[in-house]
Amino acid sequence: MPNHRDRGYALMHKLFLLVFVFSWFWFCLYLWEEWEYSLINLPWNYALVAGAGLIVSTFGTLQNYGSFFIKSGWRRIRESVMKANFQTSLIAFFVFASYFATKDKETSRLFLVFYLSTCWPLLVSSNFALPGLFKRLIGFRSISKRSVILGEATALDGLSNWITRHSSHGFSFAGTFSTCEKAPSTVQLPWLGSYAKLEVFLQKNNIHQLVILPDRNMDDWIPVVTDLASQHGCRVLIYNSLSGFFDSRLVFVEESGRQFFSLQNEPLESPFNQMLKRSFDLCISLPALLFILPLCMVVVKMFQAIQASGPLFFRQERVGLAGKRFVIWKFRSMVHDEAKTRDEAIQASPGDKRVFGFGRFMRRFSIDEVPQFFNVLKGEMSLVGPRPYLAEHDYLFQRDYKAYRIRQFVKPGVTGPAQCRGLRGEFTDPALVRQRIELDFNYVGNWSIWLDFEIVLRTVGQVLFPPKSAC
Repeated sequence: MPNHRDRGYALMHKLFLLVFVFSWFWFCLYLWEEWEYSLINLPWNYALVAGAGLIVSTFGTLQNYGSFFIKSGWRRIRESVMKANFQTSLIAFFVFASYFATKDKETSRLFLVFYLSTCWPLLVSSNFALPGLFKRLIGFRSISKRSVILGEATALDGLSNWITRHSSHGFSFAGTFSTCEKAPSTVQLPWLGSYAKLEVFLQKNNIHQLVILPDRNMDDWIPVVTDLASQHGCRVLIYNSLSGFFDSRLVFVEESGRQFFSLQNEPLESPFNQMLKRSFDLCISLPALLFILPLCMVVVKMFQAIQASGPLFFRQERVGLAGKRFVIWKFRSMVHDEAKTRDEAIQASPGDKRVFGFGRFMRRFSIDEVPQFFNVLKGEMSLVGPRPYLAEHDYLFQRDYKAYRIRQFVKPGVTGPAQCRGLRGEFTDPALVRQRIELDFNYVGNWSIWLDFEIVLRTVGQVLFPPKSAC
């Protein structure tokens, strides 16, 4: 979970962008009038809906705000561009939806395009520059408060890299205390002695923060240290020593009045979030089943009759939520196997002779996936989630990738976080398979309705302009 400082930065970022987008609209309108072009009707309407579009977009693009500070310059630029793309797309959607909803024929569409196209580079610049600006104006003032670190000498040595790195980023460490008479050997900070000397040190020095590293004897010294921290007004940070045993970050949870750590954050454990996601699924799957599926059935059946006769649909068992198996529906894109001798676990590859002509077109543009809205309606799948695999593939992935089954904490999706980024098709490269699975893990732990909305928009782009891996 982001700390209060990072959440505060993210909120300030949103407010700045909101003021900027609103103000930029009026500046563009001033330029438009100065250039003596046709005037815009309902200016307040468009200014407000542009702001509404930005508010919606920032919910999905400012997660994990604190991690932006430690990324390389190129990764910052890339992330800033991706954020601006999504923000500008939603602003454009809201603006033109308002344009058509109000049947406004007097407003110049050229002005709206001018406004939106000039917003994009400015949003890119703002997304890139604001975190650094906040850090310079606010951040170092808050992290320059003097701190001391207490723990066993070996534990302090284990954190020496972290201490050095954060010292170079502006943290002010006065030194270290150990819980015994032994000094750490690799920490590049003054050793201030045993924690028994802490009280005298706090009396003579202005210390704002104590970082505590628990050890096996912590019952003897942690109560003493925390009492001293309270007496001298020091903030206490307790290092989670269990985190070194796990690959994933531990998440704090509370169950039946007791406090625990979990290995995975699960936003979809919330009944409200489950209801919200299910509503989103039905809002899109029901219209798709009523208006898109029947037309697709007619067209697909016609081409199947011409090129490869056989059943309209292809059904296959896949693994879903909590490892439960279900039957997935697709339009048949391969030549019908009447003798049932074909191994369905063998994935289609480019130029696969099993795929008939129009089937290849369907697979490239994901038309064969349309019947899966029926699985969504039944509740076996969601619109967005990790893609469901065959049980044979599931077994292989579980064997080769640790914690693979975490992706089964949520329903499988018609589209997913990997597919919307072009990572689809045959499993040929282990590195790309690992990337798919990691994206699925990230989705499970960071789900939000705005993330689903973003993945759907990205998927539309992938359908219209499919990657080379689509086959």
